[in-house]
Amino acid sequence: MKFLYARVSSNDGSQKIDRQTTEIEKYDEVFEDYASGGSTNRPRLQEMLKWIRKGDVVEVHSIDRLARNINDLLQIVKTITDERHAEIYFIKENLRFTDDTNNPFNKLTLQIIGSIAEFERNMIKMRQKEGIAIAKNKGVYSKERCKKLSLSKIEELKKDIADKVKVSDICKKYGITKPTFYRYKEQYQL
Repeated sequence: MKFLYARVSSNDGSQKIDRQTTEIEKYDEVFEDYASGGSTNRPRLQEMLKWIRKGDVVEVHSIDRLARNINDLLQIVKTITDERHAEIYFIKENLRFTDDTNNPFNKLTLQIIGSIAEFERNMIKMRQKEGIAIAKNKGVYSKERCKKLSLSKIEELKKDIADKVKVSDICKKYGITKPTFYRYKEQYQL
């Protein structure tokens, strides 16, 4: 049988699984996870690993869709190839791995590429932390959601808009961001 495994980190619409699931009709089964790649405890991944039998083929769009760190990557590939005697093919990287133990180049290639993928992920996380630190120093970052305004505050907001108070002054006064201001304005037809 031929399987496809696809994964995005969230199902909130911010990430699309579509680019990983083209030509879906050529697969016997498609396993899609909407979960972080930081853990192998993903329902559809675990289900797929139970289904795989000798001679099956698993295709994955790219290595980072299967795992984010080298240990998880090697363990999943080992389960597929050595324990289930199936093969795995990474479409983007054009790499195929089987249970052929006579080919040490396969394992080396997987380790090198997996390490690069893990390094890249760690660099992204580092840049994200740096960006958050800079935003915090500027006072423009907060993990908390913007305040919800009470009905009395919304009435005040209406008056401020009618009095043509600057948007930036309104945001400061109510402790909200500009996107939140415009969301209130649209929601209450202010």
